[in-house]
Amino acid sequence: MQFALGDVAAVDFAVIALAALIAGTCSGMTGFGGGLLLPPVLAPIIGVEHVVPVLSFAMLITNAHRLWLYRKHANLKLIGSVLITVVPCVVIGTTIYLGLSPETISIVLGSFLLLSIPVGRILARRQLQLGPLGLAVAGGGFGIISGTTPGAGMLMVPVLLGAGMAGPAFLATDASISIAVNLTKAVIFNHLGSLPLALLAVGLVIGLSTVPGNYAARWILGRTSVRLHARLLEAIVLVGGLSLLARPFWPAS
Repeated sequence: MQFALGDVAAVDFAVIALAALIAGTCSGMTGFGGGLLLPPVLAPIIGVEHVVPVLSFAMLITNAHRLWLYRKHANLKLIGSVLITVVPCVVIGTTIYLGLSPETISIVLGSFLLLSIPVGRILARRQLQLGPLGLAVAGGGFGIISGTTPGAGMLMVPVLLGAGMAGPAFLATDASISIAVNLTKAVIFNHLGSLPLALLAVGLVIGLSTVPGNYAARWILGRTSVRLHARLLEAIVLVGGLSLLARPFWPAS
């Protein structure tokens, strides 16, 4: 469907900004979370088919700011090993996404959110030790999934941890990879007309609203249990995933 700024009320923009601030804070602590928390909020407001294009632009802003904060700690060699396969595979994944119907998109997003909980726990238990070839292979799989869904950043967490990334180095390296992923998606969506000016404006609101979250994450990390944060994130993702799966069966308005 066509989208115009007039389709979003002022109160909806306020809700989007608040949700983006919370999501930005969560992703600022873990390197992921923004793309998992925002789809259930955005889908009823802008339409589920616009969620991934908007978030590709918004997360570009979020990760660019995070990289700037931790720029001295980025591991360029590791980033290169991953990006050599990530970028072309993101193109493949995005092409798949553009061929899906709104109902299928809702089911795909909801299923991904629900699966992210057990998959995240399983991956967190594994001690991956990947060399350059392993990183390239992991980057390819990550790129295809990232092209079709938001929030796939959690899949790179065990890969980066297994490569020795932690703290600022982890956040900087993860942000660099995310920038490449979201820039590729945003360029494709914009070129094909899936990111008109009205949607770019929504993405800009989201991206700018996540920036304070990066600073808030610094403060919260020193005062909150990482385990508690993870469990709260899982609870929100569970509710959001179920709501997206139910959307195709809601009565038409």
